[in-house]
Amino acid sequence: MIKRDYFILVFFCVNLCLAQKEKDTTQLKSNPILYADFLIGGSSGEAEGLTFGFDINYQLKKDLITFRSTYVNEKNRESGIAVILIIPAFIGGDSMNEFALLYGKRFIFNSSAISVSAGVSTNVLKYTAYKNNIAYKYRKSYIAIPFEINFNLFKGEKRPYRILYGLIPIGKPTSFGKSFGIKFFGSFGEYNYYGLGLNLGFGWHKKY
Repeated sequence: MIKRDYFILVFFCVNLCLAQKEKDTTQLKSNPILYADFLIGGSSGEAEGLTFGFDINYQLKKDLITFRSTYVNEKNRESGIAVILIIPAFIGGDSMNEFALLYGKRFIFNSSAISVSAGVSTNVLKYTAYKNNIAYKYRKSYIAIPFEINFNLFKGEKRPYRILYGLIPIGKPTSFGKSFGIKFFGSFGEYNYYGLGLNLGFGWHKKY
């Protein structure tokens, strides 16, 4: 009787320890899906030219929330020099600047993901009109409906972070990593535009 009770006690303790270990392992694997992307590409439509962008993304289950800043350098004879900052800026020439909040769905595969999003934005269009060969500067603010479709590649499992074109690993395996992909984007509003560009990003791209 004592031996049987002892066996039951040992069995209970072993299962408790295994359950705790499994719980701890799950907690260690858990990380937020949070990442940032930098965009460079081109736009067409009523805002046409070289395009820079920056966005921050947070995913919960399949729901994706995105804050996006997009800057279009329109071509004209007074265009200046593009400067990339945390929020893209431009000196001289015509331009379109957009700040947007988007909601969408993101579907994760082993080492890639596809997302589709739309939302609302505030846009500022700066343009030049010529009368009698004299340039007049105008500024127009309006509300628009931004959209985007993304396809991104990233690491499929935890690995050490690598520098120098991925040749040199640093530290222990981590869920933090880089990404590369393409973005189709644009907005519908008083002035419509659409574009295509390359995304370079970093962050936590899935649950590892």
